[in-house]
Amino acid sequence: MELNQLEYFMEIYHAGSLSKAAEKLYISQQGLSSSLRRLEKELGRELFVRRPTGLVLTEDGIFFKTEAETILQHVNKIYSTFREKELANNSISVAGTTNIITRIPYKLQQLLLRGCKSIKINYVENWTQDCEQAVYDGDADIGIVYGACDGEKFDVVALDVLKQVFIVNRESPLADKDEIELCDLAGVPMIIPPKRCRPGIKIRKLFADNGVPLNVMYNCDRPGQIIEMVKANSDFAARIIIDDVTEFDQESVKILYLKGDPFHLPVCMITKKGRTLSMAEQFFMHLVIDCFSTQGD
Repeated sequence: MELNQLEYFMEIYHAGSLSKAAEKLYISQQGLSSSLRRLEKELGRELFVRRPTGLVLTEDGIFFKTEAETILQHVNKIYSTFREKELANNSISVAGTTNIITRIPYKLQQLLLRGCKSIKINYVENWTQDCEQAVYDGDADIGIVYGACDGEKFDVVALDVLKQVFIVNRESPLADKDEIELCDLAGVPMIIPPKRCRPGIKIRKLFADNGVPLNVMYNCDRPGQIIEMVKANSDFAARIIIDDVTEFDQESVKILYLKGDPFHLPVCMITKKGRTLSMAEQFFMHLVIDCFSTQGD
């Protein structure tokens, strides 16, 4: 008798049907039926009988089910205990884009800063390119970074998308528009992120690829400071993440969307391409994904 036979038996019991159980187990119905027949032959007893409502347990099947449940519970407890021990003896290093921690769900902020019972987490921040390099070189196990990543170098999980927009002072001629062409910003004094910042790279490339002159007045990636500078000067335009602009701010600044280009940047979790992940790393990645999937709860 093998463990998978016990698991197959329990799945047939819960499904009440060989076809439904086979579908859930991702095996053929013929293979599942053969496994059940071998088990019944080994025991010398029938475990199921067919009724109009489906397969039901015989008296011997009821006894076998009770014992099978007990065995599987003990086996799962053994595996669970050793998994917990493996996790407890592991720590992982996580490299995050500078200030990305302010853009992620609160549960994940706490996880990165405080760790969890099962895993010790060493969290460091740097420019996105440096985080990527650290993951590629093996100096960090996992990266949580801002902007699209090279799929040939990394296994990438997209976690969120941050919508980029431009803002101008309400007194600016551009404030009459809701959407703008990139050429509308030609020569306009701009406040954009630094050259090493992923949005800064994206904006510079966007202007260069479209042949639009970019007039950089200030390099700044602090939302509050950017908004105050635009409020104080009707000549300026600035790139910003839309969620950073409050209703109060919109009394003084106008949000402008870039026509024909959504200008969005993702938040991604990365590991080195093809690297086998430890149990602790896999567990951490599941926690991260769960934080984003439940952030609206």
